[in-house]
Amino acid sequence: MTTQRPRRGRGRKRSSALTVQRRLWLISRLGRGAALPEELIADARRVFGESVYPSNALTALRRDFHAIRNEFRCTLKRQLDGRYALTDFGRLTLLHLPDEEMEALAFLVSFFSEGSWPNRLQIRSLLEHIIALLPDKQRQTIQQPITFRVELPQSSTTVDQKLLMRLQRNLRRHAVQFQYRSNYSDEPESHRVAPIRLFVRDGHTYLEAYCYNSSQQVTIGQYITYRVDRIIPGTLQVERRALPPELPPRRMWSIRYRLSPQVARNRDISLWFSQSTVTYLEDGSAEVSAQTGDLWQAEQILLRYRDHCQVLEPPELIEQMRQTIERMRLLYAQDQPVHKG
Repeated sequence: MTTQRPRRGRGRKRSSALTVQRRLWLISRLGRGAALPEELIADARRVFGESVYPSNALTALRRDFHAIRNEFRCTLKRQLDGRYALTDFGRLTLLHLPDEEMEALAFLVSFFSEGSWPNRLQIRSLLEHIIALLPDKQRQTIQQPITFRVELPQSSTTVDQKLLMRLQRNLRRHAVQFQYRSNYSDEPESHRVAPIRLFVRDGHTYLEAYCYNSSQQVTIGQYITYRVDRIIPGTLQVERRALPPELPPRRMWSIRYRLSPQVARNRDISLWFSQSTVTYLEDGSAEVSAQTGDLWQAEQILLRYRDHCQVLEPPELIEQMRQTIERMRLLYAQDQPVHKG
């Protein structure tokens, strides 16, 4: 008479699978930042349920740390404050990028290592997380010279990152007040505005906002572009009341300008403004029609063409150009000092 063996339950198999899953999750969690043992246990229980760790959770967590170091060859260090940090993914370098994507990654690392770009620190942290998942050989190639660069002017000042984050969180949500160092006043100016958007132009970070109130009367009721590095960080105040869903309409100007044949004959001109349309003329010149909400910026752009651009409308922009050109003429009409060597 044969005796049947009792069927082995599946509890041990499920327990082993959960342990592996828990350890992989710990690596992922530590990849987001260092943490205390108690924090790791609490986070794991929120994800997997209370039973993910037994009553002697700290002992089980130490076994997990030991397995992570020995099975996956991860580098896990205990910091002075008691938090554990993952400094190397060991065998879990899960990315192996093709050469083209490695070149793109190297470009991003180089680009965001310089300048005061918005979110530069967060982007650098993101790139470092990606690099940490690469094999050693690919990580070393990131430091090699790149073959493509973007040459942009760099600001001589830096943007306060906390100020920038507060502005980001309140775009189109809450009005803000701040003191501003303007080129047109010796003393800081007070401004109360509805922040609309942030953008980078010519190496500087700008805030576009609708001005509710200001010590400069000419800006009230206008959409103004503020350089973020000129906002005094400690003066920024955020109002509790939410902004209305619709802000006053922004004034737009139709602009029209002609570019000389020397600029336009190859039909590869830059379209700087929204809703740009181009008409190429028989002599090789081009006439551009477009829309802008910022005549000051339009002037800065079109002056780059020097004597190869003629503004045809609107009259306000033509007058701005005339005044600027006259001031430049007077500046260069003066006798220049002779520097002796």
